[in-house]
Amino acid sequence: MTELRGVYPAIVTAFDSDGAFDEMAMRKIIRHQLTAGVHGFYSCGGTGEGLLLTTAEHRAVAETMVDEVAGKARVISHVGAFQTADALARAKDAREIGVDAIAALPPAYFYKPDDEGMLQYYTVLAAAAAPLPLLIYNIPGRTGVTMTQELYGKLLEIDNVVGMKDSSGNIFEIGQFVAQRPDATMFSGDDTSLLAALLAGAGGGIGLTYNLMPQLFVRLWDAVQAADLPAAAATQNRINEVVTAIVSVEVVAAAKQTMAWMGLECGHPRTPIRPLNADEQHRLRTALDAVGFFDLE
Repeated sequence: MTELRGVYPAIVTAFDSDGAFDEMAMRKIIRHQLTAGVHGFYSCGGTGEGLLLTTAEHRAVAETMVDEVAGKARVISHVGAFQTADALARAKDAREIGVDAIAALPPAYFYKPDDEGMLQYYTVLAAAAAPLPLLIYNIPGRTGVTMTQELYGKLLEIDNVVGMKDSSGNIFEIGQFVAQRPDATMFSGDDTSLLAALLAGAGGGIGLTYNLMPQLFVRLWDAVQAADLPAAAATQNRINEVVTAIVSVEVVAAAKQTMAWMGLECGHPRTPIRPLNADEQHRLRTALDAVGFFDLE
């Protein structure tokens, strides 16, 4: 089974000036992250605007990721979609392309499946992707569905379901999930509490602001592995200063604008997300300058 641990940027999807997938810009972003020492990538999630991509575009992103990474890091492809048929198609594509694992939101955006519906969905998805490992994605603030320990235990009984990405920000619950199944994979999806999640037993983190400061997240990870908690805490505090600046405006648009300022042009977000207007750009730049973002090492 592929080991899934460490620092995984929830990588943005690069678009060109016409709004089409920009393969060359995507490769440049991947190389930047690899240079920082990340352990893997999480593509086509919320940050990667995966739900706004066509299935063909989703495949193109996965192909680019696998080719550019070239075995230097793990690649998790998020395959969740508004329609189950699209999720299954993306899972099959991911398997053919050769990603290391897949992840998927529950099928809950307007409709709210019960536990049996969730079990049926993930069973079919896992079968479509087999033998790839599958991560459940718990993000109740977006889906309205909150993972329970009972449901988590049942989902882990499905072949190839290996764990979960948890973006609830609830460290107590993450600790409970880890204690329930310490052998399962657990990623924290809350950038501001990665240290706490690692101390609670999570095996890694996946997040939006990893795109902007991968070196700090790798430094935090390394400090925890070395049991240097003062250094880890100082790094988490530095990360949180930057996150506070980023969340002063819409976060995906903020990430893309900040990356453009970093020389990593990746285009505008797709509708219904919009680019930052001039006032928002000024506010973001002022906030980033105030915390010394562009001087980070």
